[in-house]
Amino acid sequence: MTARPRNGGARGKADLHIHTLYSDGTASVAQVLDWVEHQTDLDLIAITDHERIDGALRARELHAAGDFHFELSVGEEITTRRGHLLALFIEERIPALRPLGETVERIHAAGGIAVAPHTMAPLTPSVGGGSMRQLQRDTDAGRHLDAIELMNPSAAGRARHHARRRLNAELLHLPGIGSSDAHVVEGIGTAWTWFPGASAEDFRAALASWELEPAGVHWSTWHNVDVYRRQLAAKARHLQHAIVRGEEWR
Repeated sequence: MTARPRNGGARGKADLHIHTLYSDGTASVAQVLDWVEHQTDLDLIAITDHERIDGALRARELHAAGDFHFELSVGEEITTRRGHLLALFIEERIPALRPLGETVERIHAAGGIAVAPHTMAPLTPSVGGGSMRQLQRDTDAGRHLDAIELMNPSAAGRARHHARRRLNAELLHLPGIGSSDAHVVEGIGTAWTWFPGASAEDFRAALASWELEPAGVHWSTWHNVDVYRRQLAAKARHLQHAIVRGEEWR
């Protein structure tokens, strides 16, 4: 039986940019899964920690063993030589600090999709407008991006928000997604992508047919400051755990 969107409507909701304690997030993978299940109506999420997929793989293990009403994708936020890039629906880690075009190629070779998050943001390593234009002009389609993150509620996403949308509308012509870039559980689902259906397969089909719609609201300055504060506290806990070697906590 085909799954119905959890919100009861005709379209499902995906948030494909979420961080955990495996990188610079503040919640464990178990806490993320529990929050998505009980505090959101999301149908599809992706764990996209920086330069690693072990947290996403751990989340998939817990997801498979639990009783959850949403689907989960393994992802990664990769630092390329031109800025951050999201790899979604992958099964293997994509190495960091490689050229942008090569990284896109590697994502595609791994069966994933390549999405440019918070492009042109000044304070976060982000792919610039010139790099995106150059990439989309490449004669090798394997180096082309699959989508651009047009709605990101964080400070990085708010910066250059209108310029990003204008660049895409006038020159890039990429499908747009919305995602939360959440580093705390309360941020999950504050931005999302509408798509027909409710499954990961439905999402990929919607991407191919340009039936995606980004949505969400930008965070307040206070929320952004609070996220940074909690990230520092999480890093202190991480250091303590590395020294003491206690029970699993991520």
